[in-house]
Amino acid sequence: MNKTRIFAGIALGILMTLSQAVSVLAAGSTLNGCLDSVEGNAIAGWAWDAAAPETAQTVSVTITNRSTKETAAVLTAEANEYREDLAQKGMGGGYFGFHVTVDWESFPEAAYQISLSVSGTAVAKPLYHSTGSGEHLIPLGVFKTTAYCPCYSCSEGWGRHTSSGKMAAANHTVAVDPRVIPIGSRLLIDGTEYVAEDIGGGVKGHHIDIFFNTHGETRAHGTRNSEVFLIQ
Repeated sequence: MNKTRIFAGIALGILMTLSQAVSVLAAGSTLNGCLDSVEGNAIAGWAWDAAAPETAQTVSVTITNRSTKETAAVLTAEANEYREDLAQKGMGGGYFGFHVTVDWESFPEAAYQISLSVSGTAVAKPLYHSTGSGEHLIPLGVFKTTAYCPCYSCSEGWGRHTSSGKMAAANHTVAVDPRVIPIGSRLLIDGTEYVAEDIGGGVKGHHIDIFFNTHGETRAHGTRNSEVFLIQ
């Protein structure tokens, strides 16, 4: 794998913008809403129907296990809490906020997707949360993943040495394009946590190269498409 210099000062803020839960107006619908945050055991957001501007909406918050795709919980609430920011935006009297409480400690350790709907209509981009660490997951999108190992064919003599100075380790090290993912970033790929510690001439854009111990493992991995999350 060809090595190039790591450029310092890559702005992580570009990736952080992906974590913003922006409101999305469903096509052909007057419903609007947003999932704002996951703080401790509270999930907060708002929902509003422009066709019924003074009516509190009943919302459903669905929590789905990202690995098994199973629904872990469905929570309902009335969006009737006052929020000054909504009132300032002209959303009725501003009484359209809500929060639901989740006992995350009762959930198996996993990555979860949190979705919001009103009357069966999805009205916001999802949030992500992982249990067991108290950390949040920021979706970066679907990346092409390939594999490499210490053999000369893969590393061109670099062996386990990486561009960051770390020694590559299986189930830990990945090579990235530092213009897309900064070196040192912690990533969740197919349920495994990795650290971006390497770069290479063939790794460009939405492409991640995963380090394995043997060439047989790299062949078994081949080329895949995987959803990637930044662990924050």
